[in-house]
Amino acid sequence: MLTIRDGTGQIPHSYFEWTGGSPVGHFLRFFLFGQGEVAPVTREVLREAEPDGSRRPRVHVG
Repeated sequence: MLTIRDGTGQIPHSYFEWTGGSPVGHFLRFFLFGQGEVAPVTREVLREAEPDGSRRPRVHVG
């Protein structure tokens, strides 16, 4: 998403399905086992990679 943003100059949007639970638990399950919720992990990776919220790609969860 950051590459798309940098290449096009547009802020990309991604859409995920959401289930409840702890973002930390989801991250650990994703990190350790490669499974779990992608949306919170994606959001946290983008938040760390791009501190400026106005330039950060949008993550929509529903």
